[in-house]
Amino acid sequence: MNSVLESAVAEVQQASERLLRSLEKTPDERLDWAPSASARNALQLVAHSANSLGFIAEMFLGTPYPTPTTAEADAEFLELEKAISTREQALALWHEKMAYHVSVIEGIRDDQLDELITLPFNLGQVPLRYVVNVGAVHTCEHLAQLDYLQTIYGDRSW
Repeated sequence: MNSVLESAVAEVQQASERLLRSLEKTPDERLDWAPSASARNALQLVAHSANSLGFIAEMFLGTPYPTPTTAEADAEFLELEKAISTREQALALWHEKMAYHVSVIEGIRDDQLDELITLPFNLGQVPLRYVVNVGAVHTCEHLAQLDYLQTIYGDRSW
């Protein structure tokens, strides 16, 4: 595997480890707590991140997320997240989608890195090499939200 792919795998694995540590520190009584009705709770953030890894892997394989707008996609994601109501379910979904995401990256051949892939939401096309780490980036963005939830309810340790 070349260095671009090795780096993408290492980055998403590091993001995964951080996300799992943050979820582990989340007390059971705070798993379904959110600061407002429109905010995701800890379980929803993990489920969203997990499902996104799966959809990002599909994009790498040539199938971008089919919904045309981010608003519609957000509603669809929120509906998917309703199925997750326990830490165990969130962790199982995370491990499943994470393993799939890594396996897709590991299956990319060097000659595929310069192939154009279609991005979701009518964002155009880009060579795969420029987005192969987007799973890690996306996970870190939602990890920051999970960490912020913890500070809202008073957990200042990291």
